[in-house]
Amino acid sequence: MEWLTYDVILSIFLIFVRVSGVIMTAPFFSNTAHPVQVKLYLSIVTTILLFNVIPAQGAFVSAEDGIIVIITAIIVEALVGIAMGLIGQLVFAGLEMGGALISINTGLSFANVVDSSTQRQSMILSNIFTMVAILVFLSIDGDKIYITALAKSYQVVPAAEANIHLAGMYFLEVATYLFIVGVQLSSPFLITIFLLDVSLGIFARIMPQANMMFIALPIKFGVGIAMLMLVIPYLPAAFDMIFQNLFSFLEQLLANIRPFVN
Repeated sequence: MEWLTYDVILSIFLIFVRVSGVIMTAPFFSNTAHPVQVKLYLSIVTTILLFNVIPAQGAFVSAEDGIIVIITAIIVEALVGIAMGLIGQLVFAGLEMGGALISINTGLSFANVVDSSTQRQSMILSNIFTMVAILVFLSIDGDKIYITALAKSYQVVPAAEANIHLAGMYFLEVATYLFIVGVQLSSPFLITIFLLDVSLGIFARIMPQANMMFIALPIKFGVGIAMLMLVIPYLPAAFDMIFQNLFSFLEQLLANIRPFVN
């Protein structure tokens, strides 16, 4: 196998590092319900499939460049893959924050469950939003979007040439946008509960002897459940609109960290 030189093996490994970085951090792929062995196998299979479509200059690092250059290339490739995966996680974080804001303001925050995707406790509405978001993510072929972005990333950012330090500011921009998305998702609940609090405040002034703690909590809970029943049918369409921006987020990230042209 004369074609299987040290340079080719190194190039395959660099592709594997970027791919595994995405698989270990991207939404759905990084779900803790998937065993590590399955993620590793998926990374290997994806690497083999991508190796035939990636331009030679896209993932080429010579073994003669020295150990320092090779180690630096491995670290940079790992960071590129992780950055691509975290872009999707930020989208899910914005949706989860919207569910958390609703839970806190309606009294549903008292009920916590274990999130199957992260194996940590989260508010029940955040968990519901996350599960619906994963289903919508798969329905719009979000997994294919990530594989396509991986293949195209080597045309924009060849191996070991990414200016990964420039990704920080873009992450702040995306996080700011998704904070706004989370507030927008919860805004009908926030406005309704605010008006309800004003009404209860007026009622407390009229009847100061009333125990507002025992009165307000059931009312907020009931209003929250009623609004949730009205809103849930529209969640998939809202999440679909948000996920449509995911591919543009990935493209902009790669554009920001692409090597400078002399």
